Amino acid sequence: MLSLGKIDHIHICVSDAAQAIAWYQRVLGLNPDPRYRQLQDEPHATTMLANPSGTVRFAVSQEEATSRLPGSIAFVVSGQDFLDWIDRLASERVTSREGVTIARDSVCDHHFFCSISFVDPFGNPFEIVSYDHTWLVGKLKLARTSA
Repeated sequence: MLSLGKIDHIHICVSDAAQAIAWYQRVLGLNPDPRYRQLQDEPHATTMLANPSGTVRFAVSQEEATSRLPGSIAFVVSGQDFLDWIDRLASERVTSREGVTIARDSVCDHHFFCSISFVDPFGNPFEIVSYDHTWLVGKLKLARTSA
């Protein structure tokens, strides 16, 4: 039976990323995780913060207050389960935030993990991620780009 793994991270949208990161460092002891440095250059300039053991992760993105989208909860699964989840979401006609039905070409390649983002019928955002990156790149025939 198809099931979700543990929560991988919680995505938080803020109006001031620098201020938020400083607060999460000072108050919650979460520090930038260097493994996710390349996410800072992606469209939403995300900084991944983690506790020392890596068991708690927040993905912090700065968004304009007028267009701020709610954060999301990301679940981690194996590579095969990732493919099965894409097929399950597609068969249920689940859509992305943009209203596009989820399909295998909806996968985002983050260079060491892959993700698929979607919303429930009420607009609440979710994400499924897999760190079986090399295997998924081959199965999905994702274009290899330089990091």
